[in-house]
Amino acid sequence: MPPHHPALTPEDVIARGGWNPRYARVLAIASDADYGFALMDGNGDGAELEAEAWIWDSGTWTGAGSSGAGPLNHLGPAHTGGQIRNACFAFGSAPGRQSITIDFDGRRPQVPVSRHGAWAFIKIRTDPDGHGFPAPAT
Repeated sequence: MPPHHPALTPEDVIARGGWNPRYARVLAIASDADYGFALMDGNGDGAELEAEAWIWDSGTWTGAGSSGAGPLNHLGPAHTGGQIRNACFAFGSAPGRQSITIDFDGRRPQVPVSRHGAWAFIKIRTDPDGHGFPAPAT
């Protein structure tokens, strides 16, 4: 059942995340139901990225946690970001590609690669006894 609210947007992340809109840029973003993820470049220079988890709460997207993700030029093909309640997320780089295939929860969805060469994925686990995190399919 799809959520009855809008997906997480770059505008949400910048405005509600406290970022300066003159400099900050969202490199990749994803959401599934009440969970979202954004890979941020807070200064617009690629020197230090932030991996941000988001939840839909009381009618708005709210930051649920953030962690440093290193510089853009060291962003590897896959980082298993972790989990927000029952949603798992991952992110990485795939320069020159339009999409990548993610292997997660018995499925292999296509994930778009942004114009910045980064991708983000978040999905609610359908099997409560499942294990493992999303990763690019091999």
